[in-house]
Amino acid sequence: MSNFRSFAVTFQQSPSQIVAEKSEVQIDCSHNDGNLPVMLWYQHIKENQSMTLIGYGYQNTRQTFEGQFEEQFKLTRGSATTGTLTIPSAELSHAAVYFCAASTQ
Repeated sequence: MSNFRSFAVTFQQSPSQIVAEKSEVQIDCSHNDGNLPVMLWYQHIKENQSMTLIGYGYQNTRQTFEGQFEEQFKLTRGSATTGTLTIPSAELSHAAVYFCAASTQ
């Protein structure tokens, strides 16, 4: 008999939003596992079926962005288990599904 222990991390994100162009959009994320210090944010655009990493980071450190995303988004961390993705000025090109994830590294 194996000694394998499985567990599930529970995530909560802001509900879907319909916003006006040029408005600020905030998407909050939280999870229940303090042993996962890295929060990652992904953008899923339906038309091309791609899931693209926007950026990631630890609490109390500068967040790291992929490519052009640093100019379009802001990532903040409230704690080891909470974070926010902000779109300071929403454009039609930002229409997508956004996901947060967590990792040990």
